[in-house]
Amino acid sequence: MAAAARDRGDAVEIKIPPRTEYVAMVRNLITEVVARQAGVEVQRLEDLRVAVSEAVTNAITAHDRRRIAAPIRICCVGAPGRVEIGVYDRGGGFDPAKVPEPFEATDPRRLQTEKGMGLWLMRVMSDDHSIATSRRGTEVRLVVHTSAG
Repeated sequence: MAAAARDRGDAVEIKIPPRTEYVAMVRNLITEVVARQAGVEVQRLEDLRVAVSEAVTNAITAHDRRRIAAPIRICCVGAPGRVEIGVYDRGGGFDPAKVPEPFEATDPRRLQTEKGMGLWLMRVMSDDHSIATSRRGTEVRLVVHTSAG
């Protein structure tokens, strides 16, 4: 996350309990923070909302799997030309390289799959992304570029 932006106070940060009922609140926060950034197209905002929802849902799942009650932290930094979101969990981490790619849209098996699309959605719905993971947890960073800047 852009440390300089955080130091200036330009970041909005929240912590949520690891429960799915808070995902909508995070989406609303993203909308409010991003809406203040000039030049964010409506479709890019929707893409970012979906990508962040996936990251937060994955964090909640990781906490649930290990029975971790600690909060999940979400940090949103709006800067000229970009919006950056960080989602931080303590769910024990995973190896993103071992997550299989989803089935192609034309593959009938895709219709039978409810899970496994999150990382792919984060990748295609953001302009830049990274996943840093360890036994202590995972940090997902999502960036959407804006026309402002």
